[in-house]
Amino acid sequence: MTMYKQPIQGKGFFLGGLLMLAQTTYGQHISHTTSNKVSLNLSEALALLKENSPYLKEAKIQTEIANEKVKEEKEIQLPDLDFHASYYRMSNMIEYQHADQVVHYQTIPDIYDATVNIKMPIYQGGRIKIGIKQAEKRVEIAKLQEKQVYREKALEVIQTYLGICKLVALDSLLKETLKEQNERLNLVSAFKKNGTITKEEVFQASLKCSNSTLDILTNERNTKVLLNDLKTLLQIPESDTLLLDTKSVLNTNSLTLLIDKLQESASNREEVKMKQQTTEINELGYQAIKASTKPTLSLFGTFGYNYPNYMLFLFPPHPYLYSLGRIGIDMNFSISHLFKVKTKLTIAKQSIELAQVEERIQKDAIQDAVYRRYMAWLETQDKIKVIEKAITQAQENYRILKQKYFNQMALHTELMDADTTLFRTRYQLLSAQIEAVAKYYDLLYTSGQLN
Repeated sequence: MTMYKQPIQGKGFFLGGLLMLAQTTYGQHISHTTSNKVSLNLSEALALLKENSPYLKEAKIQTEIANEKVKEEKEIQLPDLDFHASYYRMSNMIEYQHADQVVHYQTIPDIYDATVNIKMPIYQGGRIKIGIKQAEKRVEIAKLQEKQVYREKALEVIQTYLGICKLVALDSLLKETLKEQNERLNLVSAFKKNGTITKEEVFQASLKCSNSTLDILTNERNTKVLLNDLKTLLQIPESDTLLLDTKSVLNTNSLTLLIDKLQESASNREEVKMKQQTTEINELGYQAIKASTKPTLSLFGTFGYNYPNYMLFLFPPHPYLYSLGRIGIDMNFSISHLFKVKTKLTIAKQSIELAQVEERIQKDAIQDAVYRRYMAWLETQDKIKVIEKAITQAQENYRILKQKYFNQMALHTELMDADTTLFRTRYQLLSAQIEAVAKYYDLLYTSGQLN
């Protein structure tokens, strides 16, 4: 068969040189790209969350807005001061005294006015104080929501962090298993050359290695996805490399919990406290409705300069600038509101009762959730002990079958089953340990102790 080779021409050299130059320039650009290494344990990750999370910043801004609304309610007590000024022109006046008699009066056409008005509430039936208290309660709710947002995001960070730890540990387990499988493949291949085993057994051992390699690749991809999720939660640049402490987080020996203290803490969770604050706001709303039936008193005053002098119905007006002031007390009382307010009071009472019932329901639901999660956490502790015994048995079973197989006293399928069982039990232990830590933090979150 004849092979055709295209001759190298000058144009090809030129294009090749440009390509090499571009690759060199790109490589230099990549090499100068800074990639910081960020080492994090779980506590540091939570501290970074507090510092960088946009969700927490949003909650803090909401708290600041609530504080400003308290100031706004307090400012209602301050006097209202306004200034009014005007200029306009007036036409001459025509007076029709009789059907056949018309009298024309000359006016001063230019009219000027500059007036200052002041009004200050003296008595509002308690409305202002109630409004201030309601605004202060909303500040407390905003602060509780801020804590709740942190706890929710902290739990999300913990779950993501533990997920990465699980995948990292699984990667180590998979690579250790692959190493064992490769050693077994080499021995099986050697036995095949000696004619002591079949080609099918070599194929099965090779296929086992290939499957483990694919599992490692899949696990590495999943790890990268979770690392990216964690970077997003902590607002870490994507170009940075995360180095996580994956060993200390798996230490479950120091994790001790008491159900009584957990349920007691659950009563102080943000959701329960927010329901309590909502009940108090509704009670203040009821008081505000009752206060609206009371009269209001305000101090008012006005002082201004006017030109010309049309006061006292002077006509023609006096062509002089004059000043005039007033001060007094203004009272306002709505009689119709006395019978219109009954429906509002009934609705307000029902709102208070509804908030109290919702508070009770919320508290019971949280205590039940705490108990369920506590029992689930205890179950993981027992599960770890059982799996640890199973691992010892699986390791011994694999050792015996491996020895029998190479002495041609066991089938290759039996050895592979033993290998699979050992891997499965080791993975179950890893999963149970991660699950125990995850349930521990989930229990802290549910009981309101994840701070």
